[in-house]
Formats: sequence, C-alpha cells, structure tokens
Amino acid sequence: MPKIELDKKDLEKLVRKRFTLKELDEALLYIKGELEESDYDRIKVDIKDTNRPDLWSVEGIARELRGHYGIGKGLPKYNVKKGNINIKVEKVELIRPKIVAAIVKNLNFTGNFIVQMVQLQEKIAVSYGRKRKEAAIGIFDFDKVIPPIRYTTFRDSEIKFVPLDFTEEMSPKEILQRHAKGMEYGHLIKGDNFPILIDSKKNVLSMPPIIKSQYTGKVTEKTRNVFVDVTGWDLNLISTVLNVVVTAFAERGGKIEAVNIIYPNKKIITPQLKEKEIMINPNDVRRFLGLKIN
Repeated sequence: MPKIELDKKDLEKLVRKRFTLKELDEALLYIKGELEESDYDRIKVDIKDTNRPDLWSVEGIARELRGHYGIGKGLPKYNVKKGNINIKVEKVELIRPKIVAAIVKNLNFTGNFIVQMVQLQEKIAVSYGRKRKEAAIGIFDFDKVIPPIRYTTFRDSEIKFVPLDFTEEMSPKEILQRHAKGMEYGHLIKGDNFPILIDSKKNVLSMPPIIKSQYTGKVTEKTRNVFVDVTGWDLNLISTVLNVVVTAFAERGGKIEAVNIIYPNKKIITPQLKEKEIMINPNDVRRFLGLKIN
C-alpha cells in the first residue's frame, strides 16, 4: 500500500483548516488512510486504497478532506484552457505507442511542492504504472521547450543528450549501461530504436520511460511553467495519470492548458477533465444499500 509523507502545515494550508493530530487521524479514515508516524510537522500516512492514485499526494488528500469538512462542496471543477502546442507522434507504434500531455502555468514551486511532485511521480510510476511499464511521467521546465514537439524514435548513433543529474552527453545505449535509471528500467526498451521526446530546436526532453534530460527536465524553485507528459500502452490509463498530476498542480494554483496530440491517423486533445454521467437504476441502489430513499 502507498505510504505518503507530507508536511502538516502544508496540508493545513491546502485544506484551509488547522487540526490536531487526533482530528487528522480520524479524518484520514475517510480516505482509507492511517496516520502511521508523526515527527513534529512531518507525517507519514498509509493509504489503503490502491485504486485512488489521486490520494497519493498532499494535494489530493487536501482536496478530499475539504469535502469531508464541508470546506469545498460538490465535484471539484478545473478549467482547461485551449492550447496551441502540438506533439507529433511517429514511429513509436511497436515501442511505446501512447502519449498524453498538458501544460500547467503560474506555479510557485516551494520546497514542499517539489517534494510532493517527486513523490507523486514515483508512487504512481511504481504502483499504478507497474514500475513505469504501463505509465511513466515526465515533468519539464516549459520555458526551455521550443514547440512543436515530436515523440519519435532514433537509433543509438543518431542522438545524444545530457541525462538528468549528469554533465556529459550520452547516447541511449550509454544511458542504459551507465545511468542508474537506465540500468533499472532499460529492460522496458526492446530493439535498436529508442523513444525520444524532442522539441523543434532538437533539444531532447526525455527518453521515455527511462530518463529526462538535464536541460529541460530540471524543475527548481525558479520554475514557473511546466510541460507534463505520460507515456505507455493504454490511452485510458495514462490519461488518468495525467489527470491526477495536473489536478494536483491545479490545487497549488496552476492554470492548465491543453496539448494537441497528433497521431498518424487521428488527433486528440489532452487532458480531458469534463464530468461524466453514469446512469443507475434507483431500485438497485435501494436494494444494495437497504435504504428506502426517494
């Protein structure tokens, strides 16, 4: 089960309510969570629900608790501004065929925010994303990206870039052999072609699902606008992951903009955050709940 670490003051700021540890312990039961440890303001929460990745960060927990306390009532609504950024998808059908993306602007990356961002990425990628096989997340400094963007493949001899936390350019095979993330996740890439996310000025954003580049992939407290992508095999699954990440950022005051994903045979726009209706039979509700509701 996911164990989430958070800062109590940061949580209180997002919930817009102060509470004692006893009150928090009781409220966490509402989200199938247990207060596992507490060291002053540092708190560890054990989330018992593996089907709710939106609760695997302080932003998601705060959203849920606002509803519990009656501070934020009803279904949360997030505006998605129409965007003009395109990602052209080509030659990845047999390697890692699906990608979704979004832009989130006007962010203020405090230390707590960065910690939560990294934690959310890792928790989703390891658990919900099956150790990056089904979903891998990339978050980039959008101000360093020059659109349009391509999601395509290169042979080892055709591309080099500086991977995150390194200072030297490396080819894809060198990254798989020498970088810690390459050695850990290299088995997810088969064959001689390597998936690459690259902008119009040939700046590499990442080699999904392995590693981001040092140039665009370094998010700091000076970063204000981010580009977020999720790659994998199932469009519904990676769309869910993208929605979780961008709505967490929106809880921090970020403004979401859509991205146009241009596949060889279709175009989609992501993220999709519109409400969905589900039709149910009232008699089924009465029977399952055992209540005489109108």
